[in-house]
Amino acid sequence: MGKIKTTELLNPLNDVIFKALFGKEQEDSKLILINFLNSILSLENQEKITSIIHLNPINIAEHEEDKSSILDIKVKTQQEERINIEIQINNADDFRKRSLFYWSKLYGGALSKGEPYHKLKRSIVINIMDFNLITETGKYHTEYLILEKGEHFPLTKDLSIHYLELPKFDPKKDLEKMEAIEMWLSFLKWAGKPENKEKLEKLIERSELLKMAKEMLEQISADEAIRERFFAREKARRDAISQVKYAELMGMEKGMEKGMEKGRLEGIEKGKHEGLLMAAKNLIKLGMPTKQISLATGLKEEELNKLAKELED
Repeated sequence: MGKIKTTELLNPLNDVIFKALFGKEQEDSKLILINFLNSILSLENQEKITSIIHLNPINIAEHEEDKSSILDIKVKTQQEERINIEIQINNADDFRKRSLFYWSKLYGGALSKGEPYHKLKRSIVINIMDFNLITETGKYHTEYLILEKGEHFPLTKDLSIHYLELPKFDPKKDLEKMEAIEMWLSFLKWAGKPENKEKLEKLIERSELLKMAKEMLEQISADEAIRERFFAREKARRDAISQVKYAELMGMEKGMEKGMEKGRLEGIEKGKHEGLLMAAKNLIKLGMPTKQISLATGLKEEELNKLAKELED
């Protein structure tokens, strides 16, 4: 019997793969997502998330023709809190305002028509980004709340927006000393990259849930329908980047063309003016009155008087 070829792991930072891994209704997918959320939100003991309900479970066939659809994960916890998790590889739009907008939709969408405001529950947006956004700090994980300006007490705990910037996260720390969030982020950074295969194997030895996540990722990576969606998504992303770069290049070229055309026109105007000055000099030498020279050339009398003075010197 021939040896079965091992499928290379697909990158979990692709939103299709991330949702296939963490966004399924199956128990194992829910278990790793719960652990992932507890590690990001630093929840312990009675505060821990113990169960979730998917508000938009994965359907690989959904929006099949829409290669730019947003494949986020929305869940409701046992405390009725709502959480939105989004993977973003490229910086797009005004991402800070975008995440605040997503939070407002998540928060307001939880209240049915006619329900009192006290029914609103805490809503949390988690952005996992493969680019740097928050330039004000070197921290890879930042959280934002609504706080009183001077004394920093919260207006309400209902708003919480998290940014996890993977380029700022350096997983060089000793594996034995890694916290849960560091282990998960290392998994996301290393999985799907052959050069990190050995490090990934050592990492999953530390956690049964990480081992489960890797096994699930292997199954996902071998699924032809998901692989097709993955490559379509990657192509759409690359095409979008190329279109932006092309537009920038065209803009630069048009700017250069305009600059060259402007320079050409300015050159013509300059040459024309110099020709008129030369003609004016000859007319001045012939003794023609300044007023008549001005009418003939269009040059101002002040300029002609200055030119006549220069000729006298």
